[in-house]
Amino acid sequence: MEFRKKRKVDTERRAFNKDWMPKYFFTEIDNKGACLLCNQSVTVLKEYNISRHYATKHGNYGNNLSEAERQTRATELDRKLARQQKVLVKSTLAQKSSTHASFMVPYHIAKHSKPFSDGEFIKKCMLDVADQVCPEKRQKFEEVSLSRRTLARRRRIETIGENVTSQLKGLVPSSQLFSLALDERTDVDDTAQLLIFVRGISENFEITEELLSMESMKDTTTRGDIF
Repeated sequence: MEFRKKRKVDTERRAFNKDWMPKYFFTEIDNKGACLLCNQSVTVLKEYNISRHYATKHGNYGNNLSEAERQTRATELDRKLARQQKVLVKSTLAQKSSTHASFMVPYHIAKHSKPFSDGEFIKKCMLDVADQVCPEKRQKFEEVSLSRRTLARRRRIETIGENVTSQLKGLVPSSQLFSLALDERTDVDDTAQLLIFVRGISENFEITEELLSMESMKDTTTRGDIF
């Protein structure tokens, strides 16, 4: 017996009919119908779904308008929504940039073994530079959170470490060739620490070299202990 695979209508690509804009005050955003009157979305671009939304939510809207007036009103609402979307996108991008920047500084702090409190000092320097070079953008620098509390409580450095570890785990399987280098050092507590470095080369001949792990050698540090 042959079983036909059920269609998922909500995943099908349907075309938006331009006549629906003045008729139902709808437009298309990201392959979905968007009501120009209440901003509610309709996932499936079918006239039945759009007309039902219009009749249920806004059935009396525009009844006293002529066809030309409906077109004009719909166009105005569409432009207004487009402006709102543009502002929202710009705000989202600015927020992402601020978040990204707030991870860049902790990354260098951790890489160079500096204290978390250095973040506040670095931010002060950033603000002083902004005041001289681009005072109109000082607010953007203010939004970058680099306080000791932020670095410690929000786990910025821990998150960076987890991300680096995840990248390293994918480095060896994706490398065409890789090698390991070992270095044994003694810390302030007189405990031997074995540093394991990995170097890999990708199919695009990109070379990556990172500290893979640091293992404490509690007893002896002979060749047999290491290998």
